[in-house]
Amino acid sequence: MADLFTHASVAVLARLTQSRPAWVATFVAGTCLPDIARVPTMVLTRARWSFPAIPEPLCYIWAPMHLPVGIVLVSYLVSLLFRQSDRPTAFKNLLGGGLLHLLVDMFQTHFGLGYLLLFPLSDWDFEFGLIGSEDTVLLVPFLAPATALLAARRWRR
Repeated sequence: MADLFTHASVAVLARLTQSRPAWVATFVAGTCLPDIARVPTMVLTRARWSFPAIPEPLCYIWAPMHLPVGIVLVSYLVSLLFRQSDRPTAFKNLLGGGLLHLLVDMFQTHFGLGYLLLFPLSDWDFEFGLIGSEDTVLLVPFLAPATALLAARRWRR
């Protein structure tokens, strides 16, 4: 899993390189939502160590939120928090950010399964497997200044 900073930086870089970037914050939020949806799994799994009565399926029911079907669902639900006139644009930006998140993650190699891109219709998994799942942290020293520089240049205009 790429860290949230890497996802956010890639989203900012992707959005600010457009001639007329708009909805940057919503797009960046979309790139972060799939990993934020993993928090309940992590918390419940840890809690289960001390409280074994917590049903195991409750820990993993959140996993589809990190897959295309979940990204669509979460993007839709979060878009409902926007004004009705802005919901379609918010949904598109959240969804685009979520799909960019998935694309970045698919470059990684994971222990076990890759990404179940067709879930719940198929259990076929896929990943490019070009870098380790924690290797994106090594990109931060390059992404941070590049993102800051591009953002500063865009916002000065």
